[in-house]
Amino acid sequence: MVLSADMLVPMPGLLAEQASAVHLLSFYKPILIVLGATPYAWLISSVIDKDVRYYHLNEKGWNALTVGTLLIGLAAVLLIPWFWLGFPLMLVMYASVSYAYWKYRDPKVPEAKRFDLFAGKWRERAAQRKAAKAFGVVTASYADSKGNRQIPPQKDSPLFEVHLATEQIILSALPLRASRIDLTPGANAHQSSVVIDSVRLAREAVPSDLAAQMIDYLKTAAGLDTKDRRKRVRGAVKMSIGNAKINLLLTAWGASAGQTMRIDIEREKQLTLAWENLGLLAPQVDAITQGLADVKEGVVLVAAAPGQGLTALAYSLLARHDSYTNNIKTLERFVERKLEGIDHVEWDSADASADFATKLQSVVRRGPDIVLASDLTDPGAGQVLVHPNNTGVLFYALLPTDNSQVAIATYLKAAGDPKSAAARLRLVVTQRLVRTLCPECRQPYQATPEQAKRLGVADGKALQLFRASGKVQSKNEIIACPACQGTGFIGITGVFEVLRMNDSTAAILATGDTAGAYTAIRRAFKTPTAQDCGLAKVRSGVTSLEEIARVFAPKAPPKPATAATQAPAAKAPAKPR
Repeated sequence: MVLSADMLVPMPGLLAEQASAVHLLSFYKPILIVLGATPYAWLISSVIDKDVRYYHLNEKGWNALTVGTLLIGLAAVLLIPWFWLGFPLMLVMYASVSYAYWKYRDPKVPEAKRFDLFAGKWRERAAQRKAAKAFGVVTASYADSKGNRQIPPQKDSPLFEVHLATEQIILSALPLRASRIDLTPGANAHQSSVVIDSVRLAREAVPSDLAAQMIDYLKTAAGLDTKDRRKRVRGAVKMSIGNAKINLLLTAWGASAGQTMRIDIEREKQLTLAWENLGLLAPQVDAITQGLADVKEGVVLVAAAPGQGLTALAYSLLARHDSYTNNIKTLERFVERKLEGIDHVEWDSADASADFATKLQSVVRRGPDIVLASDLTDPGAGQVLVHPNNTGVLFYALLPTDNSQVAIATYLKAAGDPKSAAARLRLVVTQRLVRTLCPECRQPYQATPEQAKRLGVADGKALQLFRASGKVQSKNEIIACPACQGTGFIGITGVFEVLRMNDSTAAILATGDTAGAYTAIRRAFKTPTAQDCGLAKVRSGVTSLEEIARVFAPKAPPKPATAATQAPAAKAPAKPR
């Protein structure tokens, strides 16, 4: 039989099979396939699978996606005739799913548990090992606001134990998401406490002699004078742990019982919040927007109880104004954050030549359009706001109270002239803080008819609410929720009362009738109260009825003056109305 040239040409249908056979027969290509698929398979089984179960991140969905991608990637490299097309496609698929999980996961877990693409945590641990080798078990160092670093003490130094104690009290608070640490003198020891999501929690006591050394040690790190133990002083410290940097704001003052120290953690970040994210309801946003539309002068009262975000609220409201078209100035006892384009002026209480009111008047003389006054309770400050020569200025005045009527009454008293004060008042914005439920462990339940009625839901209509839990199930075991550390809450939001003035309400207020003016404002503008705002957040699942009851519970009555008398039992929280 004679073979022609045409018979030597392979059939077209066999090309793919021959190409596939050739690239599979190459000794290095199967090795590349194994090297490409094995890390991804390990990532699925050892990292992603455990991770989605631990943090409750849609386990079934991610398992199906990751395993399906593994199989499809292998199919692509085996079935596509051209190896150098199928193999890169497989790698791209594996990398894409890994990247997608990383981006999906990180916003849903605590910051300390997020993936670090550039191995920063490994570098941090290496630095910690290096520090431990040099200083024993010391892992942190401190530097002041100018960058002057305080060298950690050696193991034989008398300050070594003091340094370890400062590390312990700060580092133990970080995983709890604490925003503040306090050391307060007591009878036999200093009581330490932390503030987490605006709620103070007591921690272990510290012997007074050790606490005094810790306070002086941190004051030295901040460049403060340790000899002055009575005057209130503030200083910034940057705490370094490996490559991590933590900004601390120290405030210290003394009394006969001893020194007190407050440590604010990342204070500037706490004060950085856009006003749109404060938690205002839509009608309250409208009230602020309309109440200040085309307003060139007047007074806005900004009120919140101490420790309830007064400064952050004031900064957020002030940042609404365009600092490039408005001349904006502030007068503050301590400037905690500088806003772009705004002239922040700090008042020194130790300067006897000018009290707060005099300094405020000097700020007004510089011709600003908007002024923030941080202390309306200082004698004479309220009179500056309503003085006839100070027209053309919009004042934001801060008051340490969570009651709108008290804020208005304080303003009238500080101004000294109810008629002028009422004529200048434009808005009252009062804030309380409530904790937001942890989305990973909150428990749903059906509202009772009574609860639904109080929440404004029609009779017979089902309403799902949520309560705090702090517990999750992992492998048939109930454990503390890793996202919220078992507290049931993550973060805080504001609940507000916004009062907008008009001519008729100002006329009532001019008579000094604060209660009557408050009722008239509520009737005229139908503005939601702070409790209405809180219940709206309950309906939307942001917080719980129990949290609203806690925040709006009546203040505990004062203790009797007689020391021998026992303190009265705490009252049960009032039910929201």
